[in-house]
Amino acid sequence: MTQQVGSSVVVFFLPLLLLLAVACGGGLASAKSDFKSGRLAEAKDSLVALEPESQSWTGAKRAEYLLYRGLVHHSLGDRETASRWLREAKAIEDAHPRTLSEDDRARLDLALDALGSAVR
Repeated sequence: MTQQVGSSVVVFFLPLLLLLAVACGGGLASAKSDFKSGRLAEAKDSLVALEPESQSWTGAKRAEYLLYRGLVHHSLGDRETASRWLREAKAIEDAHPRTLSEDDRARLDLALDALGSAVR
């Protein structure tokens, strides 16, 4: 009987835990995946939808959000908006070095270089 109750609890809570795990990391991870796959419109839509939630993020998660928001705008040709997002990501990275991964820091540097010295 005890084993049956334990199994029932696992069966009941496992889908809930999986849903929670996807919901917590899904939005930003999905946007990054869309960006890296060239699905820029989808990435932008996901990032715009995350904006209210992202306001409460700090550290690496906020820097990552800002970076990909800037990269998407840059890829879509919106240099002015891209510059704003990328400068915010850079400010976090400058204040707290290694907040971004090495790959993301390289992406940030390349995007800022492409936008020119005016954004630095």
